[in-house]
Amino acid sequence: MKSILRSFALVVGMPTLIAAIYFGFIASDMYVSESRFAVRASKSEAASGLAGLLSSTSVISAGGQDSRIVIDYIQSHDMLSTLDEALDVTGHFSDPSIDFISRIDSNPPREELLEHYLKHLEIIEDGGSDILVLRVKAYSPEFAQGLSQKIIALSEALVNDMSARIEQDGLDSAKEEVAIAAEKVREATENLTAFRQLNTSINPAEETSALLGLLSGLETKLSTARTELSEKRAFMKESSPLVKTLKNRVAAIERQLGQEKQRMAGSDGQGMNQLINQYQPLALDQELAQQQYTSALTSLELARIEGQRKKRYLITYIRPMMAEQSTEPKRLMKTLTVLVYSFLFFAIGGLMWSALRDHIGH
Repeated sequence: MKSILRSFALVVGMPTLIAAIYFGFIASDMYVSESRFAVRASKSEAASGLAGLLSSTSVISAGGQDSRIVIDYIQSHDMLSTLDEALDVTGHFSDPSIDFISRIDSNPPREELLEHYLKHLEIIEDGGSDILVLRVKAYSPEFAQGLSQKIIALSEALVNDMSARIEQDGLDSAKEEVAIAAEKVREATENLTAFRQLNTSINPAEETSALLGLLSGLETKLSTARTELSEKRAFMKESSPLVKTLKNRVAAIERQLGQEKQRMAGSDGQGMNQLINQYQPLALDQELAQQQYTSALTSLELARIEGQRKKRYLITYIRPMMAEQSTEPKRLMKTLTVLVYSFLFFAIGGLMWSALRDHIGH
């Protein structure tokens, strides 16, 4: 019986007594600053009914993957390094006023500092709504609040940077297409301008159409004049003033008609048909380049709209509070936990020892 009591005191009583002394008199008070935030993406959706005919509304949707990225960033070395530079996290956790068990060295390894930092950090994710609950523990209420505020500020900067990069990548690609299309328009315009200057022709196709109309009109006038001249010759002499006038008119029309036909054929062997054959590919290149440029501008505007639609926001709806009293460690609960685990260890060990003795006895 004495051996059992001695074992009980050693296995259960001693750890419980040590835990009671540490948590009751030695363990440093910790203060908790709690905040809640969420990552949302802005999406433009058409409203239904009459409102949908008049405008579109911008709604905020959940971003589960982005929340996961933010959690990983908060728990990363990068976050801790920035926090240490800004708030001296190492100095706070190695402060001599903290009890020797909770305190770390003044120059700990990065891995040890990160492990200690994560012990004082709790992130709870609500899978249904993607709301993140951040609980930061520190040994002063001011530091706990300041650390929580800095974590949220850095997380918000990360989300804004990701949004800006997504938007900028889309815009850069669209702007590059606009630049390429603009260069094609410039080249096509220069080629067309050079053709017009060389051939002194703005649009050979339209000029040919106008020239054909002129030729048709001259031929009609010539036919009319010849008919009238034939009629006058039937009863007038060749020396008649009217006949001479008609003959001069016919000769003038024939001369003009010949000049216009010569213009159509081209004096240097390069007629209007050849000019049209040279002009049409240049005009087509300019038209296609202009269409491509218009399409590129439309794509740029769509990329701008899409970038706005994919924009992410970190929304803090419960800001970090400053604790008015210490809530950690839960001294009685920790002591009872040590008591329960010690008793279970004692009971299981006793049963195993009894079973071993019975086995050896047999």
